[in-house]
Amino acid sequence: MRLDIVPPRERLPAVQPPSAPPCLPPDPDGVLTINPAFAQLLTQWGLTTATAFLQLSGEIVSGHPDRHVVRVEFPGTERVFYLKRQHIVGWREKLRNWWAGFGWVSRCQREGQLLEQLNALHLAAPRWVAYGAARGQAFLLLEEIPNAVELRQLLSTDRLTPAQQDRVAATLGQALAAVHGAGFSTPDLSAKHIWINPDTGAVTFLDWPSARRGRLRTAERLATLAAIHASLADGLAPPRQRLRMLRAYGEISDVARIEMLARRLGRRRSIRDQRLASTMTSPPAPTQRLVWLAGEAVCAIPEIAAGWPQPVIGPPFYGASAIAEERCLRWANREAVLVRGCSVAPWGRLWAWWRAVPWRSPGVTAARVLFHLERYGLAAPRLLAFGQRWVSRSRAEWFTLYEPVRGVPLGEAWTWATAKQRQRIRGRLVAYLQRLHDAGLVVVDPAQAFTVKDDDTIALARPLAVRIVRQVRATRRQRDLRMVFRWLGIV
Repeated sequence: MRLDIVPPRERLPAVQPPSAPPCLPPDPDGVLTINPAFAQLLTQWGLTTATAFLQLSGEIVSGHPDRHVVRVEFPGTERVFYLKRQHIVGWREKLRNWWAGFGWVSRCQREGQLLEQLNALHLAAPRWVAYGAARGQAFLLLEEIPNAVELRQLLSTDRLTPAQQDRVAATLGQALAAVHGAGFSTPDLSAKHIWINPDTGAVTFLDWPSARRGRLRTAERLATLAAIHASLADGLAPPRQRLRMLRAYGEISDVARIEMLARRLGRRRSIRDQRLASTMTSPPAPTQRLVWLAGEAVCAIPEIAAGWPQPVIGPPFYGASAIAEERCLRWANREAVLVRGCSVAPWGRLWAWWRAVPWRSPGVTAARVLFHLERYGLAAPRLLAFGQRWVSRSRAEWFTLYEPVRGVPLGEAWTWATAKQRQRIRGRLVAYLQRLHDAGLVVVDPAQAFTVKDDDTIALARPLAVRIVRQVRATRRQRDLRMVFRWLGIV
């Protein structure tokens, strides 16, 4: 195993693209870089190899199909850390990072290199602890930002006085100007990546895997300012505070151009989701947490994970002989629906490898839909657990466990409803479809999609009856509405 310990507070030079790709032999034990300020603590905790870091357990606080962030607590200490873990590192990702001058490395390793430079210059970035890679996976361990609150959450409460809000805007502009002045830029910076300590006013910018260091163009500076402006809902920050932030940054002459860029960025799904997240959920959706029990094989919410049977991988979740089956059962003292099956996908797996993205089974897709619906406060089954595992090069087993919504299928409720009830159901169905589209989902199977609860409200019945898309255009909204009405027999 290759182990590097970077001297603290050493000003690292800006990276330059290498002249040729690396030709190093693979290291079976992985590579590991440790911040010397944490070397003694990590040794005490037995974290001396990259594999040991990758095996750390904790609750998943944020996730993607190929990577997630885990909250980690060590016994005997009150310090909290966050582990960014990639369980799939694609060749395109490594090629992109090599071309940017960081070497044949993963996103986590690239971000770790940038955080070394940011920390050495005392800029507004989280404190890195260690990063590395082993056996096709990668990780980055960060220290928790003390007493920090996300910008959107801080502005949506009455915690700050108008004078304090003005100081936050000025501090944010100054911190961003310092980062740009040192030559750092990142296309991922938006409101959800800005954390502020309300007591001290300290600003921290998160998520640097796509950042670079070099000479910044004016267009890059304005794009970052526009992304922050676009990702903040109009009600969270008045124009006076937005202008104060620009004055502190030192850029006030191109307000019209920033507004134009912000309108363009507002069409992006990531920006749109940040604006909608603070307005769609009333009351706000509960904190979503998951525990990784056996890699991709089993991932469950904490209360379900606490009582998961041993061995972790076993019946009734795995061992399905049918292509797909659905059954009702009682699990952890609650009614649940288990959907499990097998998928033979040699070409799908090959295509996913070529695109350098993870292959996603129907079980994982259903879980992703349910988690997305819960995030936006839409009535839908509650996700309990999901997983997938490869049992051969082309065959994968998968499952999804969720708590169903009590109600009557939409078609049955419509058949037996009176004229007045139909009018009420129709209005609520249109409203639910609008919220569904606003959250970035479209209808795939109207016959299986919806259920009518006892109070005549609409809820999603089956997760695979809808699909997450990048953007729901007006034509698709009308098409879904016509498709559902045609299925109900409404002309």
